[in-house]
Amino acid sequence: MKVFDLHCDTLSELRYAEEAGQPKSFAENDLQIDLKKLQKGDYMLQCFAAFVNLARPGQDPLVAALEEIDIFKRIMAKYSDFIAPVYQPEDLRKNAEAGKISGMLTIEEGGCCKGSLGVLRLMHELGVRMMTLTWNHENELASPNVVPGADTDTIWPCQPNTKTGLKEKGFEFLAEMERLHIIADVSHLSDKGFWDIAEHSTRPFAASHSNCRALAPHCRNLTDEMIRAMAERGGLVGLNYCSGFLDNQPEESLCRSTVALMAKHAAHFKKVGGIEIIGLGSDFDGIGGELEMDDCSKLPLLAEALRREGFTEDEVERVFYRNAQRFFEDNL
Repeated sequence: MKVFDLHCDTLSELRYAEEAGQPKSFAENDLQIDLKKLQKGDYMLQCFAAFVNLARPGQDPLVAALEEIDIFKRIMAKYSDFIAPVYQPEDLRKNAEAGKISGMLTIEEGGCCKGSLGVLRLMHELGVRMMTLTWNHENELASPNVVPGADTDTIWPCQPNTKTGLKEKGFEFLAEMERLHIIADVSHLSDKGFWDIAEHSTRPFAASHSNCRALAPHCRNLTDEMIRAMAERGGLVGLNYCSGFLDNQPEESLCRSTVALMAKHAAHFKKVGGIEIIGLGSDFDGIGGELEMDDCSKLPLLAEALRREGFTEDEVERVFYRNAQRFFEDNL
């Protein structure tokens, strides 16, 4: 079955490896995503995020993002017989007809644009088609769903930030993103920021890698009210495979990442927002710990879990790729 994944952190892992003088081949490596695993997993499309941690010492966030975009471009050029970029809806169809996997460039941390609309426009020219306004740190655009002063490396338990959302520059970015058809991604955004987007956006938006707060009460997950709002707007959410966003345990170390839990979250999304809202947002190469589905070749495990949860074959296909395919064909 085809797979369409809305989020991974593979580009940043490849950048770190290059910085350490130990570059990894995209063809095959020890990460959760590489070309061989994508082929084995029968992927239709993988979204590759240029991820930037604003708190990383000695790093210019714009340079870091551009270096990861350069890695994406090099991958697309070197392995062009097997994987090709998607910039517009017809690219997805053309790549599929040519027997190629599609790669879509996204950004996780809008702060890399340094508040410049000109940089945002250049990011679009470079191929970026979806962007989170924040990661776990406040920036020129908005506040994340981490209460100010919290340790962003150990945000557990996580109380949602309901007081601060988009800033003036963030609203300017939202308007320009919509003009450019860059999908606004609300994963990592504060609760207040989510509702700012819901109120002021004119186009459907996504939560590329977030789960259900009703099942796992972490601030990175969506409330039922948020899920309903996204469904009403034609939005899309990506199931995140991170244990802390799947399980409800008194300590983070006790949380599990199992396909059964993923299927439970999918069922809750379906109950609250309808089947059309659900996609996949693995967060591969950005999550660790003990994962039942530990790399991108193992997706058949999730398909079986969804069937056991009562999903029909048509619904499994919708979750795996058809909903995301429709969303991007309609909104790019």
